Amino acid sequence: MITKQGIEANPKQVHVIVKLASPKTPKEVQGLAGRLAALGRFIPRSSDKVAPFFRTLKKAMNFSWNAKCDEEFDELKHLLATPTVMTAPKAGETLYLYIAISEISVSAALISRVAPKGEEKLVYYVSRTMVAHEKQYAPIEKAALAVVTTATKLRPYFQAHFIIVLTNLPLKSTLS
Repeated sequence: MITKQGIEANPKQVHVIVKLASPKTPKEVQGLAGRLAALGRFIPRSSDKVAPFFRTLKKAMNFSWNAKCDEEFDELKHLLATPTVMTAPKAGETLYLYIAISEISVSAALISRVAPKGEEKLVYYVSRTMVAHEKQYAPIEKAALAVVTTATKLRPYFQAHFIIVLTNLPLKSTLS
């Protein structure tokens, strides 16, 4: 939803999730997953946050919504209730990409720095759960995967802007 401040999550979609009770069946978890898919770009590291929900759906397991799921669900509700405002960058503006890796996912935040104070404004969050063989990658390879995933998903931004990747890993030598 576009407002004067920037781009915000649809308040109706957010309200529905905030008011939801904890899912009690696999079907309810699937419904929650569908609702969250539309709001993932407003949730930092969303793949890490929803992973406990998807583990409850594994075929080999019996459905079990546990305390960890409740904790993550409450945290998600809190994050969604605190509106995240994204901004559209100006043409040609330099953007900054912060990347994060975990054991199960890669994530990134595309940021715009607004002059004169250098205030950082969110442009987009990207998060993706890794498949089995990607989880075995070295941290540097996971960081490269985060950059490639983000560049693929946000291609128009990468084509129109100079992007500086910020990480504590030596990606420059790896990607050269």
